[in-house]
Amino acid sequence: MKSLSKRSAFTLIELLVVISIILIASSIIFIGGSGGDGAALSSSQRIVSGIAQGARGQAILKNAETRLIIYSEGNTGDSAEIDKMLRFFGIVYRDPENSNQWIAATQGTYLPEGIYFDPDLSSSNGWASDSMNIEFPRATPQPEGGPSYYYYGFESNGTSSDTSNPWLVIRAGLLKPTGADAYEIDFSAEETSGLKAALIFRRTGTTTLVNNPTDITN
Repeated sequence: MKSLSKRSAFTLIELLVVISIILIASSIIFIGGSGGDGAALSSSQRIVSGIAQGARGQAILKNAETRLIIYSEGNTGDSAEIDKMLRFFGIVYRDPENSNQWIAATQGTYLPEGIYFDPDLSSSNGWASDSMNIEFPRATPQPEGGPSYYYYGFESNGTSSDTSNPWLVIRAGLLKPTGADAYEIDFSAEETSGLKAALIFRRTGTTTLVNNPTDITN
């Protein structure tokens, strides 16, 4: 009698990775507006959702605290660093050998041009403006220090570190100089003011997409 070959099954981590890929690949749906800005916003929302799922998956896989990080520096003379401001995302996890150090889980991802994380709107919708300093994406364990990054955290079991269901808001904006080697993102343009979307980080570690701009309060 022929023995039956073992059938492989998806693990939870594999499913999270597949979901992340699907979310990123599905980024052609328009959220609002017309033309490139609407498509870029839609793509950005799904990219961030995929990164969030990846951070949660890393937490479960490594059995360690992880963070979705967002570059926040605006005062630097390095043009490459300026380009990262509020649109460069990554994932780090706490070093299991040293709780004071962090390890990069990705090389980082840029949102499409013209779309940025909005810390003010995120804060007004429940986010606590958490930040850390790290030389990302150095792969070796390192203590906190270096450029500043905002973050959203996941516990080692994949649940959200913040039980208040914080929002992560992204929107169309313009990078503008404010002085010598200082920059900010201007979200005030009337023609793009309605181009905004969000993710809600649920306590369970899942995320909910918010596509209606009027649901995002000031």
